[in-house]
Amino acid sequence: MQLFDGTIAENIARLSTNPDADKSVTAAKKAAAHDMILQLPDGYDTRVSIAGGRLSGGKIQRIGLARTMYDNPLILVLDEPNSNLDNIGTDALNLAIRTMKQEGKSVLIMAHRPAAVLECDNLLLLEHGVCVAYGPKDEVMRKHVQNHRDIAQTKVGG
Repeated sequence: MQLFDGTIAENIARLSTNPDADKSVTAAKKAAAHDMILQLPDGYDTRVSIAGGRLSGGKIQRIGLARTMYDNPLILVLDEPNSNLDNIGTDALNLAIRTMKQEGKSVLIMAHRPAAVLECDNLLLLEHGVCVAYGPKDEVMRKHVQNHRDIAQTKVGG
């Protein structure tokens, strides 16, 4: 995930020079990033750069998640979505995924780590580009992941 030169609001609004404040806040709330953004020096008007500056990788990733939520998408595609997240960020990500699902929307997650798929209903397991398994998450993990019990019992942040 990468931020671009501009404000947090512009980054969430996909570099719009006139971001819709309501849409930005709604997206940030869906991504559970709103409170984090309000704690920044200038809130949504905080300037960031392509280098990220003073923001941690996890904060950058959460702002990026808010960007994906802008304009209320029907499908959310996430690639290694928890790679830079701490427990709070992972909880925020899982909440965003649950919210999308509750709204009848779809979320596709590409991940190498089994812990990244806690909110998934179904899994497609690929090895060298070939489908090895597809089906309900618990069934696929039980058959193909050695530490599936530990992962299934994991409650991030608690």
